[in-house]
Amino acid sequence: MASDVDPQPAAPAGPVKGEVGYLQIPARDITRSAEFYEHVFDWHVDAPHPSFEAPNLIGQWVTDRAPAGDGGMLAWIHVDNIQVALENVRSDGGQVLEQPVADGPDRWLATIKDPAGNVIGIVQQNHG
Repeated sequence: MASDVDPQPAAPAGPVKGEVGYLQIPARDITRSAEFYEHVFDWHVDAPHPSFEAPNLIGQWVTDRAPAGDGGMLAWIHVDNIQVALENVRSDGGQVLEQPVADGPDRWLATIKDPAGNVIGIVQQNHG
């Protein structure tokens, strides 16, 4: 017998109110920044164009904006393994600003600078 209850609501057909839809990241050297984000976060880079695709997000690197250092919004990007991500940050021209700290029982946080000087948060969720 068929159930009248839909077990899961349908996914939205397009962007959802409040969702970040496009991101511009300041860069001094677009190629270097693209390689950094591709290696550290596995973003798809559309070389030779200054654009990228990240999960549920598209954007581009720009040279006409100053890097977001100590002020402004802070983006937090998820990683599978925070220690591996920090090693990649160092080897790809970035800087670790704050070592990982526990944020409750299920999450680790750290902050880094990309090669252009943008401050970024990285997050690792514990999966049981």
